[in-house]
Amino acid sequence: MLRVITLISFGLTVSACGGGIGSYEEGLEVQAELMQEMISVLEDVTDEASAQKAAAKIESIGGRMGEIAMQISELPRPNAKEMQDIAKKRQKEMQAFQQDSMAQMMKLAQYPVLQEAWMSAMENTR
Repeated sequence: MLRVITLISFGLTVSACGGGIGSYEEGLEVQAELMQEMISVLEDVTDEASAQKAAAKIESIGGRMGEIAMQISELPRPNAKEMQDIAKKRQKEMQAFQQDSMAQMMKLAQYPVLQEAWMSAMENTR
């Protein structure tokens, strides 16, 4: 259910943007949604075969994260005050994400293929 909601909100965000990111804050929001989507993918991992499948999905999401990162890099960076405001708005959301993701993140240590895919996806955000 959470995965469906995440995918729907991602789709709405992308369609609202006309296919592009309109602001720095919006870009961070889309990245957060993609991170949640990656955590949702990990929820289905129960063995090596499902880990292999999940790794492919994570790599795909990582590609989308790279596209978003490129769009963000082309936008004007917020000043320090704006960044503080953005961080303050997203603080509760980030804490909830960290709490919810801990159990799933343990799977990265258990299945090396997942760890490789995750690290590759994170590289795309730079």
